[in-house]
Amino acid sequence: MHSGTILMPKALEPGDTIGVVAPSGPPDPHLLEAGVGVLARMGFKVSIGKNVGRLNGYVAGTDRERSDDLNSMLNDPDIRAILFARGGYGSMRILESVDLNAVMSDPKPLLGMSDISALQLSLYAKCGLVTFSGPMVASQIGEGLDNLSEAFLIRSLTEPAHNRDLWPQAAASIRPLRSGRAAGPLLGGCLSLVTALMGTAHCPDFTGAALILEDIQEPAYRLDRMLTQLKLAGVLDSVGGIVLGHFVGPEGEDQADQVERIVMELLGGNRIPVVSRYPHGHVLPNLTIPHGATVTLDTATSELKVTV
Repeated sequence: MHSGTILMPKALEPGDTIGVVAPSGPPDPHLLEAGVGVLARMGFKVSIGKNVGRLNGYVAGTDRERSDDLNSMLNDPDIRAILFARGGYGSMRILESVDLNAVMSDPKPLLGMSDISALQLSLYAKCGLVTFSGPMVASQIGEGLDNLSEAFLIRSLTEPAHNRDLWPQAAASIRPLRSGRAAGPLLGGCLSLVTALMGTAHCPDFTGAALILEDIQEPAYRLDRMLTQLKLAGVLDSVGGIVLGHFVGPEGEDQADQVERIVMELLGGNRIPVVSRYPHGHVLPNLTIPHGATVTLDTATSELKVTV
């Protein structure tokens, strides 16, 4: 586990090179090309990992090929950020192979979500690295972002995170379920990956955290099971607050009502602040957030603000 020191990556400069790797599922080549084009129009150079086009069943190449691509980008001083091609499954299989010395000696912005949540949680647990949860190259970026999501993405890559308010005043969807104030690291991600890491050395301590959760294509009973696991593991009793993002069902249905009911039942008398329908996850708008950064969540002032 890391010593408690938080590693905050340096923001990008115009013309910097972004590396693109695929540690999970194989990306659609057309969406990958489109996403790379978007990054180029933003003013960045792009370097694609040599194994991104590989296919090994449901993952993008062998474990060695995928970890080699990631470690090569981590060790290359010319690569100033790493964006992930897509989610799917596979990042858990390479967690033991990540070059942590490279991460700590030259912490770079790493941006992704979904299956990448496993890597983000692991890097926070092992190194204290702040990563960025947000759109991926061969998915939402390649498909086309809405204006708010694009603005949050660019700002996350090019501006320091300190003092940034992550509560978009233009997003009227955010719904406080339980009022209050909390301060702690913003940790979590895709619910199924959070629970998959429970009991491993790659799962951080969620005590005092602002726990952010989202997921897709999970039936309600499985969401209930995973959230109940967090309750039984003591997570829901130890976090400082909860932020619920998008929950999208197997048929594309909005599961916000069901998730809100389950979470509030499981919390019982635990009087922590809870907000729902935060615009982050597998559907747009998907706002990029600094995973692992210390934040203040305050329902009274509609604030989710980075403090460290």
